Amino acid sequence: MPLKPPNNRHNLNSIRPSNPAKEKNTVVLPGADVAAGLADISAGRATWVAESSRYEANGRKYDRNRLPGVRSGLRDLSRSEYKVLKQLIGADGDVAAARDALRRDPSVSEAHWRSALEVFQHHKSYRGGA
Repeated sequence: MPLKPPNNRHNLNSIRPSNPAKEKNTVVLPGADVAAGLADISAGRATWVAESSRYEANGRKYDRNRLPGVRSGLRDLSRSEYKVLKQLIGADGDVAAARDALRRDPSVSEAHWRSALEVFQHHKSYRGGA
């Protein structure tokens, strides 16, 4: 039985403003070929690394949750960072509108904005200049 790739809700260009924000949110950036690594594991072309309890395939290490442990093409966001990312997506890339919508949220800091903007630059609605 082949391994399933991460749920589509993890793909950056599939994230919607209504997606739930969890304590830790993994975002798959466009171009990250997680499916190829999973196919290699299923086909027996990956190497099992007992010390770390992970498979190694295509330069990525896959843990028991099947998401690469080496975060090439993936980003982990906190609840607040993910909240900012969803707001940017909901504002269709209008950073000023997104900032205005979250300006009174005490859980969101400038550091959260920096992290979310770094990820958002890979989103299909990114307009530049952020």
